[in-house]
Amino acid sequence: MLQGKYAVVLSRNARGVAAVEAAKAMAAELGVAYLDRPHNQVLEDFMAAQGLAAVIVLEKDGPRIHSPQGTFAYHPGMAEIRAQQLLRGAPDHLVRALDLRPGLRVLDCTLGLASDAAVAACVVGPSGAVVGLEASLLLYFAVKRGLASYECKTPLLTAALRRVQAVHAVAADYLAQCVKAGVSFDVVYFDPMFRHPVQGSKAMEALRPLSLEEPLAKSTVELALKVAPRVVIKERSEYLLAEYGCEEYVGGKYSRVKFGIIRR
Repeated sequence: MLQGKYAVVLSRNARGVAAVEAAKAMAAELGVAYLDRPHNQVLEDFMAAQGLAAVIVLEKDGPRIHSPQGTFAYHPGMAEIRAQQLLRGAPDHLVRALDLRPGLRVLDCTLGLASDAAVAACVVGPSGAVVGLEASLLLYFAVKRGLASYECKTPLLTAALRRVQAVHAVAADYLAQCVKAGVSFDVVYFDPMFRHPVQGSKAMEALRPLSLEEPLAKSTVELALKVAPRVVIKERSEYLLAEYGCEEYVGGKYSRVKFGIIRR
């Protein structure tokens, strides 16, 4: 996860009292400072001068996060293409692994860009529920706003984004609270791969310093099994999935990833 100080600034094309107040409100929500950047100062130079690890720039279309590794603004990733394929009746490995149907309650413990959560929300529909946990405050902050405002080409996906409930929490802590409160879901999903993305993706590289890079603990999986009768883990290796206790697998013959299933 990103270490060091960060702050909120305005973009060069977002000026005026209303924009400043919005940026200050954003900074207060994050618990960081709002800084007035000189109009003619390059962002990288400003970050170096202020000793900042990252800045959240309030653009006209929402927040954009800048770090030395790159720039991140919310987008739903491959969810757009997958939603279009679902509409055509094409199969989806995630849908099959989670055994999704209208009305189910899904807990995504590694929200990230919310691509998988959005696909799940497409299938479970308004009668179901999808809750997504994100441990990184910055990533949660940006994705939550994206879910509320991003307009997709596919109306089904736009509606699904609005229904995903983003929660800023560490999965183990949230699951423990669910166990204590008697809260249950139909399926719990983990994508540890998000924390270690395939090299070469500029968008994912920009996210890496914002995300929580910790391995999925077996104790967290055990908590998940107390919350839901079905737990699904996404990984690149059946060997790794077997170590978590998976005995069923979903994935194409030539797919780089597999979904491992554990039943209570």
